[in-house]
Amino acid sequence: MPDPSEQELLRLARKGNRAAFGRLQQRLEGPVRRFVQRLVGQDYDADDVVQDSFIALYIHLKDLRSVSKLRPFLFRIARNRCYDELRRQRRFERVSLADELATADAVPYAATAAAEQPDRVAEWVWLLDEVRRAIDHLPELQRQAMILYVEEGWTYAEIAGTMSVSIGTVKSRIHHARRKLRRLLKPETLVALGVTAPR
Repeated sequence: MPDPSEQELLRLARKGNRAAFGRLQQRLEGPVRRFVQRLVGQDYDADDVVQDSFIALYIHLKDLRSVSKLRPFLFRIARNRCYDELRRQRRFERVSLADELATADAVPYAATAAAEQPDRVAEWVWLLDEVRRAIDHLPELQRQAMILYVEEGWTYAEIAGTMSVSIGTVKSRIHHARRKLRRLLKPETLVALGVTAPR
């Protein structure tokens, strides 16, 4: 018997089926935990934020009618909990998007390339690590957008729903982030990734 879809699990959970909610939590906990740890740092114990996020999801289940809103809603809760934690640690900063808008469309593709060229796995792992460290140095809102776009593979619409902004704003943040990443990464890394350096 195939696993039920997220839409079916959401439908059952909204009717009070706790087992269905448990299945949903099992499916979504890994991505939520990854997202939280990327926002607040790997050394941070993400358990409380993750648990609080799922409690809030459970409380507001009846407000969710479509599975398309499930992940953006849950990740928005997690993001807000992360903000609370960053403020508590005095690490939260407001950002400006005044950088010049980039027009190039270069997204790191290290994972795909590694899968196609197994003999270069070690090199790609190193490149991915460098890209992730560079993403960690982006302004906060750009960093969040890039984590969801590059690492989680989300669409602009899903990111917009999570960040409570328009799709145009998400596109702008990702363009700015790409421009800044091209400045942060070493020239040889850009060459290896097939990305042109900023002018």
